[in-house]
Amino acid sequence: MANYTKATNFTAKDSLPSGNSGKIIKGAEIDTEFTAIASAIASKADINSPAFTGTPTAPKAGSGTNTTQIASTSFVTGAISDLGIGTLATQDSDAVAITGGTISGVSITGITDLAVADGGTGRSTLSANAVLLGNGTSGINSVAPGTSGNVLKSNGTTWTSAAPTTVKGLGLGGEVWNNVTGSRGFNTSYTNSRSYPIAVSASTTCSTGARITAYVNGVQIAYYGWQFNGCGAYGGTFIIVPAGATYQLNASEGVQNWMELY
Repeated sequence: MANYTKATNFTAKDSLPSGNSGKIIKGAEIDTEFTAIASAIASKADINSPAFTGTPTAPKAGSGTNTTQIASTSFVTGAISDLGIGTLATQDSDAVAITGGTISGVSITGITDLAVADGGTGRSTLSANAVLLGNGTSGINSVAPGTSGNVLKSNGTTWTSAAPTTVKGLGLGGEVWNNVTGSRGFNTSYTNSRSYPIAVSASTTCSTGARITAYVNGVQIAYYGWQFNGCGAYGGTFIIVPAGATYQLNASEGVQNWMELY
């Protein structure tokens, strides 16, 4: 509220002698005073939702006051000091817990290895193009690509980068047919010493009636028989022998041709 300053000293008029023109109270003087009073009243702050200008002050409330009394900046500063929390720039998780809300438009510095329990990786760097592996509550591990063509391979405990297992046998691994006629004979047991299955194809010499009985690990798996009125054809068999298995072809005739795929 602006200050009201009285323009006319009405009390002084009382001491003036009769007939003095200054003793008369003029309407203009009264109007001037009322105008000044109205102007001062118009600049006041209302009791209901007052709007202050300048730098208003208020009595400082005592420490620990918890009422509807106005809190000055001096009171607020003292209350923060009494709590000992300082400023946000000096806080740690033991002093201030912030929950809820959204933080945006800020950058966080000073954090390098955010723990897994806090939603981080536990690592400050990761190898480029590496596959990430969980490691419980510890920092995650990674597996680099390694040699071109490698695959992830489990050893029962973790994963490693390793060359894929080559599938072999029956032509899948580049096997070829080999003529072993000179080293094979009927009614004799042989062993597939390779780590993959092989294929065996054999035929007898010409006969009007011939047969081949095939065994793998002593179990008969095939029987082939031919009957001709005259010799003019050859009988044969084809079997697959698993890795490490024994195999035997029984026949009464001689070996015409014996081929093995390995």
